Amino acid sequence: MINFSLRQLQYFVATVEHGGVSAAARACHVSQPSVSLAIAQLETALGSALFRRQASRGVELTAAGQRVLAQARDILGQAAALGAGDASGELRGQLSLICFQDLGPYFAPRLLAGFHARHPQVAVTLLEGDLATVQRALRSGKAELALTYELAIDAQTARSTLAELSPYALLPADHPLAAQDTVSLAQLAAQPLVLEDIPHTREYLLSLFWQQQLTPRIAQTVQSFEMQRGLVAHGYGVALSCTRPAGDCSYDGTAIACRPLAETLPAQRVVLAQAPGAEVSPLVAAFVASAQAAG
Repeated sequence: MINFSLRQLQYFVATVEHGGVSAAARACHVSQPSVSLAIAQLETALGSALFRRQASRGVELTAAGQRVLAQARDILGQAAALGAGDASGELRGQLSLICFQDLGPYFAPRLLAGFHARHPQVAVTLLEGDLATVQRALRSGKAELALTYELAIDAQTARSTLAELSPYALLPADHPLAAQDTVSLAQLAAQPLVLEDIPHTREYLLSLFWQQQLTPRIAQTVQSFEMQRGLVAHGYGVALSCTRPAGDCSYDGTAIACRPLAETLPAQRVVLAQAPGAEVSPLVAAFVASAQAAG
């Protein structure tokens, strides 16, 4: 009989989700040696190394670790359901969610607040990254759910649609194009472009021009949506985006003009995607249901 504890599984999953033993220890409010010992004991019980330890890259799951991760989450999910123990059937446990960095601030706080109101005993580990990071976290099992654009996931990944966002033009408030009801991609291509230069986002935005046989004039590349909005607000160029926060202004309060594109383009779906190959745990199902109820 293989001998392991739920605590060992919990520390193992936390190490995966937080990217290292030290971060897992902080998240679990225990000492680093406690986490290290629990993982060593689990590896001994299972007869397999679960991590490759690399000084420069932290911990990385082995093939055996990948298999154990899905099973560990399933066991912990079942234990959480069994452990609810009261007449209300209250869920308890830990859920990991990664958000695409542009969408996260707009969607995640509201979804997390709604979920917490329904299931206050479930703790959510919140991660953020670009679309490539979201893909890796979901494939590796570092995250159980991803809040992202559908373009960031493959066709086999289960997902639930939360919203559909169409691409639009961002312009300085006093730009001549801001006087128009719509703006064409050809008009934008003739202007200096501020491009969000992160994996998948870059390719998607440029593809909108390429599909029209247009080559934009890239004036500046940035690594964040808010830097893009700030530069546009101050007249550095124009931009394209799908995410649109409430209030058309930059961080410093400078106005931005947002205009629909003249071309009819497919909307980008905002989805909750589930880790491929993993059983849908009660916590994952509850978060998806809560998000869908939130509209």
